[in-house]
Amino acid sequence: MSALAPSPKETIIRQPGEGKSLRCFGGNMRYLVTGAETGGWLSAGIFDAPPDNGPPLHVHSNEDELFIIIEGTFAIFTNGEWTECGPGATVFLPRDKPHTFKNVGTTSGKLCVITNPPGMESFFDQCEEPFYRENGPDMEAITGIAENHGIRFL
Repeated sequence: MSALAPSPKETIIRQPGEGKSLRCFGGNMRYLVTGAETGGWLSAGIFDAPPDNGPPLHVHSNEDELFIIIEGTFAIFTNGEWTECGPGATVFLPRDKPHTFKNVGTTSGKLCVITNPPGMESFFDQCEEPFYRENGPDMEAITGIAENHGIRFL
């Protein structure tokens, strides 16, 4: 068993709506805690996804992810199949496991995204500008950013 990262020494309390928010991949991510705030232990955010929204099939080589569905209905693709999940559903996605998700509901959906170790916040920060260019997303730039963060689109 590997050693855990040192636990942060400060309590972090975020009230609803607090935390850095940015547009990403057609939705919005609001950070609850970042890796810098947790001493490199984890990052967590709320992703607000409009209907029919979700990332391309991808794999992370650096972090494990945990999704907790807060609102709406999401289909999660992993292990070669789709599984529909509603509020309260929890999905653990170990690193190196191809996956994606999609809001399959008719209204905006929210899911909590927790990663260990952190680092996804840097990925989303760097992708905001190339995703929202006037002529559409610059997928070459986004793919390069993804590769620099150990993420491969499949």
